[in-house]
Amino acid sequence: MYKKINLQFLISYLGFLPYLIVIIDKFFFQQIDTKILESFSVYYSIIILVFIGSINWNLEEKVSKKRVLYGFLPSFVSVFIIIFYLYDFNVFILLISYLLIQLFLDYFIIYKNGSNQKVYYFVRLPLTILIVFSLIIIQ
Repeated sequence: MYKKINLQFLISYLGFLPYLIVIIDKFFFQQIDTKILESFSVYYSIIILVFIGSINWNLEEKVSKKRVLYGFLPSFVSVFIIIFYLYDFNVFILLISYLLIQLFLDYFIIYKNGSNQKVYYFVRLPLTILIVFSLIIIQ
């Protein structure tokens, strides 16, 4: 049974647990201040954005400049999201928009013609949708 479990898929889905904990606390326990829940959700989402961008890098082979820049873009955008958030802008719409744009572009730039479409359809797509819905609920 354990041989059939893909550890990378499992860890990817476990990354959704913090959102679930935030939602449960927000609606049921209300033990954590809402500003802390909001801040955690924003910063955790930024970590995910940067991580998604970094998985497109392969340091063992020569990658096109377009793909290198595309992998760097989430880090660049995240800096602006942090700055906006520190100046008390509501960045949830920005985060949600960028996650969806990134999902759309990932399909066409990385997964459409590649052999890893299973990763896109069973990990990337469902988790991004779950994160987007979570951010909508948390907001």
